Amino acid sequence: MRPPPTLRAVRAARALTMVPGAAPLDDPALVLAGRRILDVGPARRVLAGFHGPVDDLGDVVLVPGLVNAHAHLELSHLRGQAPPPAGFCAWAGWLFAAARDTAPPDVLAAAVAEAAATGTAAVIDVAGRAGPAVARALREAGLSGLVCREILGRRAGLSLDLPPQLVEAAGDGVTATVCGHALYSTAPELLRRVRAACRAHGAPFGLHLAEHAGEMELFTTGRGEFAAMLAGRLLPKDWQAPGRSPVAEAAALGLLGPDALAVHVVHLAPGDADILARSGATACLCPRSNARIGVGVADAPALAAAGVRLALGTDSLASNDDLDLWNEARALLAAHPGLPGRTVLEAMTINPARLLGRADLGRLVPGSSGGWAELPADLAALLA
Repeated sequence: MRPPPTLRAVRAARALTMVPGAAPLDDPALVLAGRRILDVGPARRVLAGFHGPVDDLGDVVLVPGLVNAHAHLELSHLRGQAPPPAGFCAWAGWLFAAARDTAPPDVLAAAVAEAAATGTAAVIDVAGRAGPAVARALREAGLSGLVCREILGRRAGLSLDLPPQLVEAAGDGVTATVCGHALYSTAPELLRRVRAACRAHGAPFGLHLAEHAGEMELFTTGRGEFAAMLAGRLLPKDWQAPGRSPVAEAAALGLLGPDALAVHVVHLAPGDADILARSGATACLCPRSNARIGVGVADAPALAAAGVRLALGTDSLASNDDLDLWNEARALLAAHPGLPGRTVLEAMTINPARLLGRADLGRLVPGSSGGWAELPADLAALLA
């Protein structure tokens, strides 16, 4: 049994609690037991009766611990090995050959520690065979989140039971569920079953969606390089293009809704942003991964203007340089300089926390288990 965490306090120049409608706190202090926040408010009040150690952080801005809404930690051993950006087909062909093994425990531990050191408190991870190891690595680092067993294939009767090892490895704020891979790789009836299983687990339903131009061409015309790549492999011989965008197809299949996490959404047809907004789905953007693969830039302003909730994810180290969500925010703002800072911060905190159903994440409030993150100085003027 772990010993109880020592009480400590931190003080800073400012804090953004991310509570809707709440004003920033000037000269705030937080009292914590490990990552759990016991009290937060003006330092004069919070520290008046506190007799433990106080770490004065100086002229910094505190925000809630960050939530990485999309990662593949089991691919962390592939850092730096991806080919130059040449489009999805080239990258997928490389990954298929390279990902026969998964990250060993020491590499997983280092990747999770890297994420934690840059402010991440929770991760929504997509895993295959290494799901139990990912869950253990998150727990051992004191992080929480969701580990999703990814479902691919065409067998409608495929078992969706979670591996006993994954169930056993979960706990301490780390839960487990299933998720779909993509519309082209997982049969529609199987995706519907996956979504129902996610609801039974009280978890969001994740799906890679509209990631690259080849996916759009596949669903609208049935032609193109990507269609040829899938023919006789992931797609049955009698498969017919539905003649609509991937987002419209997901909606037609009943896969979108407030519990859905649509990952990437780079290539949208006219009206797709409105479809996502009406459904209540959350769109997870992975700008650096998209750039590393060479699939384009998601239209974050259009999504936000339509009313789509945004989240941010690093994706995997097979398509990214690191697991630092602040670097994801920098990339998003470089592509869309006018994007409101509040929108970016919500994408890293309260939006993915809401999707997880975790009131104890994404806000600086008593009872939060996500601790705090320090807003980098170069982003403070843009986001604070």
